[in-house]
Amino acid sequence: MLSRINHRIYAFPTVLFLFLTLVFVSAGVSIQSEERAARVSKANTVAEQVKISLEVFSTERIQALHNVMRNWPTFEPNQVDWFNAQALSLMGMQKGYSSLAFVNAKGNIEWIATPNSGVKTRLDNRLVGEPMSELGLTISSMSEKFESTLIFSPQTQHHHILIGRAISPQEPEHGYLIAGFDVQSILGVMLGELVGPQFNFKLAADNAILFESGVLVNDGTQVSLAPFSFITRDFTLSMQSQLSPYNTGMLVIVIGLIMTALVSYVLHKQLKGAVSLSDSQQRYLTASEASLDALLIYQPSDEDFVLVESNSYSRYLFRGACDVLHAMTLSEQMRYLELHDIPKHVQSVAETGVPYESHLPLTSDKVAPEWLKIQVVKAANNIAITVRDVTERFKAQQDLKRSEEKYRRLVDGMHRHFVYTKTVDHTFIYVSAGLEKILGYAQETFCKNEPKYVRQVPDETFEIREIIARGNKPEPYLVHYQSSGGKSVVLEFSDTPILDDAGALIAIEGIARDVTKELVLQEEVFFQANHDQLTGLLNRYAFDAQLREILLHTNDSAEYTPFSVTGKSGGINSKTNVTAINLHREPAKPSVMCFIDMDRFKLVNDSCGHPAGDKLLKEISTIFRQFVNGQDLLARIGGDEFCIIFRNQSLDEVTQCLDKLLLAVSNYRFVYDDKLFFVGASIGVIEINESTQSAEALIKAADNACYKAKHLGRNRYFVFRENDSQMAIDDSENQVLHALHKALQHDGFELYSQAIMPLTVPQEEQGAHLQHYEILLRLNSKESGLISPGLFIPLAERHGLMNKVDLWVVDNTLKTLESNPAHIDNVGKVAINLSGITLGDEMALHKIAQRMQSTTVPAEKICFEITETTAVTNLNAAKHFISTLRDIGCSFALDDFGAGMSSFTYLKNLDVDYVKIDGSFVRNIVHDPIDHATVTAINNIAHSMGKQTVAEFVVDNATAEVLRKLKVDYGQGFALDKPKPLAHRVQWRVKLASA
Repeated sequence: MLSRINHRIYAFPTVLFLFLTLVFVSAGVSIQSEERAARVSKANTVAEQVKISLEVFSTERIQALHNVMRNWPTFEPNQVDWFNAQALSLMGMQKGYSSLAFVNAKGNIEWIATPNSGVKTRLDNRLVGEPMSELGLTISSMSEKFESTLIFSPQTQHHHILIGRAISPQEPEHGYLIAGFDVQSILGVMLGELVGPQFNFKLAADNAILFESGVLVNDGTQVSLAPFSFITRDFTLSMQSQLSPYNTGMLVIVIGLIMTALVSYVLHKQLKGAVSLSDSQQRYLTASEASLDALLIYQPSDEDFVLVESNSYSRYLFRGACDVLHAMTLSEQMRYLELHDIPKHVQSVAETGVPYESHLPLTSDKVAPEWLKIQVVKAANNIAITVRDVTERFKAQQDLKRSEEKYRRLVDGMHRHFVYTKTVDHTFIYVSAGLEKILGYAQETFCKNEPKYVRQVPDETFEIREIIARGNKPEPYLVHYQSSGGKSVVLEFSDTPILDDAGALIAIEGIARDVTKELVLQEEVFFQANHDQLTGLLNRYAFDAQLREILLHTNDSAEYTPFSVTGKSGGINSKTNVTAINLHREPAKPSVMCFIDMDRFKLVNDSCGHPAGDKLLKEISTIFRQFVNGQDLLARIGGDEFCIIFRNQSLDEVTQCLDKLLLAVSNYRFVYDDKLFFVGASIGVIEINESTQSAEALIKAADNACYKAKHLGRNRYFVFRENDSQMAIDDSENQVLHALHKALQHDGFELYSQAIMPLTVPQEEQGAHLQHYEILLRLNSKESGLISPGLFIPLAERHGLMNKVDLWVVDNTLKTLESNPAHIDNVGKVAINLSGITLGDEMALHKIAQRMQSTTVPAEKICFEITETTAVTNLNAAKHFISTLRDIGCSFALDDFGAGMSSFTYLKNLDVDYVKIDGSFVRNIVHDPIDHATVTAINNIAHSMGKQTVAEFVVDNATAEVLRKLKVDYGQGFALDKPKPLAHRVQWRVKLASA
C-alpha cells in the first residue's frame, strides 16, 4: 500500500513535466513558423503599397502632361512664355519633375523649364537651340504614345527617365513636349515615406539597380513583384522584412520549461502533504458524516478562529462556496456570508463558555440557504458551530419581502417616468420617486400642492374626466408644470380607471412620462423644415403653404392669424410656425405681397465668392425684419429673392413702408475683405384680395412687377394694379418683342447721341475741341412710337437678341459716319455701348473686327463702352475682346464704374482708356460727402493708372462745377447736353462748318 502511494507521488508529476515540455516546444516551433509567414505577408503588403504609390505617381504625371498638350494654345503669340508659365505651374503643383522641355517642329530645343527647388537635373537652358538628340531622346512626330529612355547622368550621379511625345500628332507644327524625372530623388522620397528602416528592398529597371536598402537574405522570406510600369518603364521590386533581434519561439520554449519544472515540483509537494492524514481525522470524519446539521470545528488563532474540521453536510449546505470558505478565517467567512455579528458572539462563547443560538437571515447569494439556525458551543479549547437550513420556515415571508422590494425598485428606478394614484376627484394621493427627478418636488409635497404647479391643462379636460367617470380609458393627454427650478416641464398622463365589483369608480391609476425634450425636438424639426437655414426666415415651402392659407381665408372672409417664430426654437414655451384660424367670420382685411429681388448680388458673389454672398443675404434679411411686424410674413424664396406679405395694411400704408425700406437698403454698404459694394432692391407689389385667383398667379404677377421695377432703374418698387392683368403685361411685352424683331429686320431703330463734354477746358474754348459723344439707341414702333431702351433692351437680353442689336448699332453708326466725311474731321471719339452677351460672343467679335477693318472711319475715333459688371464677370472674355479691337486701333471705356468698388483690383488688368464713373455717385455729389469722397477716389486712382475719367448724370451746373474742381476730365448729362438724333448732330455740324 505504501509503495503504491509513493509511486503516485513521483510518477504523476513526472508525466505532467514531460507533457508540458512537449506542449511548450511545439508552441515555440509553431511561433517561429508563424513569424516567418508574417514577415512574408508584411513584405508583400508593403511591396504592393509601394507599387500602387509609384503607379499612381506615374499616372498623375503622365495625365498632367496630356492635359498640357490638350490645352496647348492655337493662337498664342508667344508659345515659349506660355509653355514656361504652364511648366512652372505644373512643377509647383506636382513634385518629381527634374525638367520640362519644349522642342519646336524642326526638332530644335526652344526652352527648358526647371523647378525652383533643389531637384537635381541633367538639362538646363544651355541646350536651347540645340537639336532634340542632345536630350538623349528621339521622338516620332506621328506617334500618340510617349517615347522614353533611362539614362545615367554623370553630372548628378542619378538615373533619369526622359519621356516625350509630339504635342499633337495631327498638327506637327506645335512641336514636342519632353519631361525629365530624377529617379533616385523620387524613389528616395516615396520609399522613405512608405517603407521605413524595418525592410530591406531593391528596385531595378533595365538591368540597373535604381534604389536599394539593406541586404536581401535568402531565407525564404523574400518577396518579388512582377514587373510594373513607372513613367513608361518596367520596374521590378524585391522586398524583405528584417528579422527581429529576439527569437520569440526559443523564448517560449525556455520559459515554458522553467514553468513546467516549477508546476511539477509544487504538485509533488501537494501530493506528499495529502498522504499525511492522521487516523484521528479519519475517525472524526466517520462520526460527523452521520450528523443532520453542518458541523464546523474552529481553533483559536491570532485573535480569530480557523476552521479545522467540517462534515460532508456542511459541504452540501454551503455548496458553491465551500472551497472559498475553507481557506478563510471565521471573521472572513462571516463577512463573506454577510453575517457580521456572529464573530462577536463566538468570541463571547469562547470567553464565557455560555452557548449561543439564533435564527439569522442569509442575504448573501453565494450559498443556497436563505435562513439559518446557528448554535455555538465551546469544546475544550475549540469552538463547535452547528448550522441548520431553516429556509422553508421563513420562505413565504421572505418571498413576499423580495416581491415588494422588486416592485419598488422597478417603480422608483423608471427614467423620466413615474406611476401615480388619484382619487375619484382627481387628487393625487401617491406618486413614485421618479417624479422628484423630473420636477424636483418631494412626493408628499407634490401630492399636497399639485394644483399650484400646474401652468396649462388640456382644452379637453372636461371630456377626459367624463370618459374616466364612465369607466373608460381616455387617450393620453399633456399637462404643463413648473419645476422647482422654474423651468417648464410637459408631462404626458395615461389614466386607467379602477372600478369595484359593482362597476363604480373608486380610484385612478396610471403612468406619466416627461415629454419635454420630445416636444422641443419636434419644434426644432418643424422649424428647420419651414425656415431657411442661412437667414432664419420662412423658406419657399412654408411661404407657399401660408400664402395658400391666406388666399383661402381671404376668399372665405375669415379672420386669419398666423403665428411664427423668427428665431430658432428654444424651449417648450416658444411658439411654433403654425397657422391658427379664427372661425369667427369677419370681413377680411386686405393684404399686400411684395416680391423682392436684390440688385448687384451676382457681382458680390462673382467678386468675393459665395461666403460673401451668404453674409450679404444675412445682413439684408436683418434690414427687412425691421419693417415687418408679428403678423406679417417674411420669407426667402430663392437665391437673392425675398417675399413679404403685409397683413391688414392698405396699399398706401405698404408703399410708405417700402419707401423707408428702399432708403435703408440704398444707405446700406456691404463691406467684405476691404471691398465696398452698393446694393439695391427691386420690388414688385401686388394687393391680395377676393379677386386673387391662385398663389401661382399672384407670385407670377408680383415677379413681373419686380421685373418692371428692375428695368425702370432698380432700387424701386412697381405696383401691379387691378386693371393691369397679367395678360395685359404679357401682351405689352409681346408687342415690344415683335417690334424688336421687326426693327432688326427692317432697320426700325433710331440712333441718338449725347455729348461728352470736357470739364477741364473753359466753356468758351470747348467749341474749338473735337466732339466726343455717346451713341444711344431708340426703338421706333408705328403702333406706340418710340420705345424706351429700359423696356426693349431687357427683353433683347432675355431672348438672346442683344448681340444682334449691338451689331446693328455698330454697323449703322459707321454707315452714318461714312456718309458724312466732313463730320468725321470734327469728331474726337464716338462711344458705342456693347452688352455682356456680345462681350462673350467670339463670332460677334469677329464681325465687329471685320467691319472696323473695312470702314473708312478711322478706328481711333471709335470707343467701345463695356459695363463694369460684365467686365468683372467675364474678365478673360473682356481682356480678349479689348486686346483684339485695340490692335485695330479702337479705344475702350469702362462704364458704370464703382458700382461694386471691387473694380480697382480688375482695373489694372483691363486695358481701357476711359473710366465712366457710375451716375449713382455723381447725381448727389454736391450734398453727399460720401459720394464726393467716392468720386474723388475713383478719379485719382484712374488718373494714376493713366486713364481719363467721365462723370455720368451731371444734372446741374453745381454738379459740373464740383467735378471741375476735382479735375474730372469729362462730364455727361442733361446739364451739359441732351440726347438728340445722330442725324441731326451730323447735319448741324455740317451746316455750321459750311456757314
